[in-house]
Amino acid sequence: MFAQLALFNPAVFDLHEQKMLHIDPAVHPLFGHPLAVGIALQSFRGTSEVAARIGMRHARITVEDEGDRFPVPYNYIGDLLLYLRTEDGYPYAVNWSIKAGRNDFHERRRSTIKGFAQQRTDQEKARLRNLLEQEYYLDAGIHTHLLSLDDVPPMVAANLDLMYGYHDLPMDLDPALLDDYSDDLLEKALQGTPPAFIAIEYAKKWGRRDLFLSKIYQDIWSRKLPVDLHSPILVDKPLRMRGKQLLEVYGHLFRDSPT
Repeated sequence: MFAQLALFNPAVFDLHEQKMLHIDPAVHPLFGHPLAVGIALQSFRGTSEVAARIGMRHARITVEDEGDRFPVPYNYIGDLLLYLRTEDGYPYAVNWSIKAGRNDFHERRRSTIKGFAQQRTDQEKARLRNLLEQEYYLDAGIHTHLLSLDDVPPMVAANLDLMYGYHDLPMDLDPALLDDYSDDLLEKALQGTPPAFIAIEYAKKWGRRDLFLSKIYQDIWSRKLPVDLHSPILVDKPLRMRGKQLLEVYGHLFRDSPT
């Protein structure tokens, strides 16, 4: 769902899931990208350096080489790294750290029965793990936003999932016809006409009713139809236009600053 929320923003031009955090110093993830040519990018210092800086014991695994066993640092994994560009084309990245619930950021293994001492230990481990990731990305000038399922209403999540299934469906209809159709959809939707009625009228003349219905969801996804996604999308009913626009409500999550 969070990947769909990210891709709903047209400023996002790439998205990396389960991004590995480098143990040792490494270049900025935008290094070498055509949009970043000529831009001075900060580098990662690595999780080993960050862990030492914040007083955290780095995760390790034991490896064996020619009969000898010894510990080596183990990579941490992030959740979503977004690549965006500003209106003037300047590229930047934003890190999203995601949990099931907001309280999961404050304590590891919350569902486990534990004593007070273990709870304090798990709370401290959670704090340090979050701080490690935030400091790791901040070294490269990348800000981290903490997200959980508590932050997005179920209706918004359901609407994003619905639209995503249609957003890249090929439309083998004349582009000019589709432009006219989109204009009609917007005009009639603002007047309170259910969009399915417009799709049916176009299908009577041009056929491909399935595509005209699918185009409704594509136009909502591309914001040609400014629908309030906090309400159900029922194409056989009048759409709730205007209202809370998703990129206004969640715009702060895409900023290259912590606020």
